[in-house]
Amino acid sequence: MIRGYADGEIVFEDPITLVDAGQLDQTIKDAADRHIAALQESSLHMIEIEFLDELDPRERFFRFGSDPRLMRRPMLIRLNADPS
Repeated sequence: MIRGYADGEIVFEDPITLVDAGQLDQTIKDAADRHIAALQESSLHMIEIEFLDELDPRERFFRFGSDPRLMRRPMLIRLNADPS
């Protein structure tokens, strides 16, 4: 599942489907173009990819962007280099 958030609101939720290997490049490009278009008006946005078959919650989500509001299971990110 791929979700897009902008300004603290969910903008889209796009299921990941199986794709023929010969169509993979075009399918990825089309999805990326669609997701970028949906979020481009907002300076704060987030893409969240959820791997539905992954049982470990630490590995289940991949997120990138600048707005973590409303994400499913947000994770703390330490901003300093000190691991303690």
